[in-house]
Amino acid sequence: MVLDVRTIPPGNSEVSQTTGLDDFKADLPPLSGKISCEAAIDRMGQILQVHLRFKGVLSLECSRCVGVFAYPFSCALRLVVKEQPGRYGPSQDDETVDFYYDSRHSDVDLGPAMYEEIMTTLPIKPLCSEGCKGIEFKSAGSTIEEIDPRWEALKKVKQG
Repeated sequence: MVLDVRTIPPGNSEVSQTTGLDDFKADLPPLSGKISCEAAIDRMGQILQVHLRFKGVLSLECSRCVGVFAYPFSCALRLVVKEQPGRYGPSQDDETVDFYYDSRHSDVDLGPAMYEEIMTTLPIKPLCSEGCKGIEFKSAGSTIEEIDPRWEALKKVKQG
């Protein structure tokens, strides 16, 4: 989501957008469509308090059956965006500010924060369903009842 701070009035406002997080496509699991974003913004002078909610659907691979399935996600973030001459983009050194902007760079891309939030909400071992039994193995041409004749000697050891 990219905010143009020049268009955000003082006080409370709301902004809705969709994004594909194109800068992070190589690092994210495939998206099924776009991510819908809603931001409630409280602007007080040069500081913007942003409550960002976003949701979408990722295509994940099940860790048991290896099938691809749709994984809906929903996230919420509270961010502080502040104007400071000569600085723009994500804050690296100030824990009270998440993003900076200045008069030459009035577009604030919240994509890095969204990417981090999505990555922390992904399951370590995604499952298509809780009851997933994994990969089904089918034997080709033989049944479990049939025993390879080379193993017959072991049958005698077990019985004797």
